[in-house]
Amino acid sequence: MLLSTTYLGPVLYYKSLLTADSVLLEACESWQKQSYRNRCYIDGPNGKLMLSIPVQASSTGIIRDVKVSYKDNWHQKHWHALKTTYNTSPFFEILAPDLHSVYLEKPQFLWDLNLKLMTTVMDWLQYKFKWEETKEWMESAGNDYREAFHPKREEMISLPSYPQVFDHKNNFIPNLSIVDLMFNEGPAAAGYLNSL
Repeated sequence: MLLSTTYLGPVLYYKSLLTADSVLLEACESWQKQSYRNRCYIDGPNGKLMLSIPVQASSTGIIRDVKVSYKDNWHQKHWHALKTTYNTSPFFEILAPDLHSVYLEKPQFLWDLNLKLMTTVMDWLQYKFKWEETKEWMESAGNDYREAFHPKREEMISLPSYPQVFDHKNNFIPNLSIVDLMFNEGPAAAGYLNSL
């Protein structure tokens, strides 16, 4: 399966990872703004909340070379938003230190940050999978899911509900970042993903 990288991608992205025999991550695609490559959505007190990673203005070209900008301390803001939102969720205390340690590393490249976070999530899911990265741009390939996950092109997605922190206010919001599922469901998250 050929996939693009994501920043704490949505639930359906991780469903794809769990069902793939092997994963080929696209390292040579052109940088795309306003995509899951540098943004995710979490549950917030007022509904869906976007967290976006700023990249350096000089970062154009291929995704592998996009540099993260730490000028605005976004990593502290994202950590604060995650902590504020999920502090009362059942599995935040257990899983959060792994996530926080990745933020503290402050990887220079978006590719490396996303890869560390993806590996962390797959460890949480206790799922070992084979992946490689592309060495050059692939025009087309079988099982090409590079454009399957994009916040601007998602239709109304219907997924089975699970308890969310603010579902009493906002009702269930489907296909949020995988951290929403993990912090709320913990070990049951893998079963949820496999049931989709």
